[in-house]
Amino acid sequence: MRRKSGQALVELVVALVVFMVLFASIIQISRLGIHQSRAMGEARRLAGVKSMLDVSSFENPLFIEAVTKGPDNTSYSRDDDSITGNPGVFTNGITQYSHPGDLNRFRPGNPVSVIDGCISPQTMFGLVHGEVTDRVDLMPVISQMVYRADAVEVRGIAWMTWTKGIY
Repeated sequence: MRRKSGQALVELVVALVVFMVLFASIIQISRLGIHQSRAMGEARRLAGVKSMLDVSSFENPLFIEAVTKGPDNTSYSRDDDSITGNPGVFTNGITQYSHPGDLNRFRPGNPVSVIDGCISPQTMFGLVHGEVTDRVDLMPVISQMVYRADAVEVRGIAWMTWTKGIY
């Protein structure tokens, strides 16, 4: 009889540890989600402020042609390297279907026709961006039993078009 009570105590302790880790994981994931949402909201706010400036500060987004897997062997993770694509392929892809030169015959001086033959078409779209990085401290039970780090970094990036010149 004494042996069974000791076994029950060990099972109770193991079950409590498992439930503690599960409960802490749920709380930690929700905290990460909240911080990610805040970072995205702040990035959108910063991009919105830039989009309404009197003077444009167009930024040049990179064309990513391909991604090579990093040491963790997972695609599209932070340790991957991106291979920058050729903007000429992008330009030809747009002009092949939109025919901006033809549009210029019907509406001379329109802003779309300048894309035809432009070396860096991404600057023609008037894109601005906001970027925010936030550090989320991990709970001790998570950093010791699940993920061996003190904190995780979340990042929010938002792109918008410059609209001040339109209104």
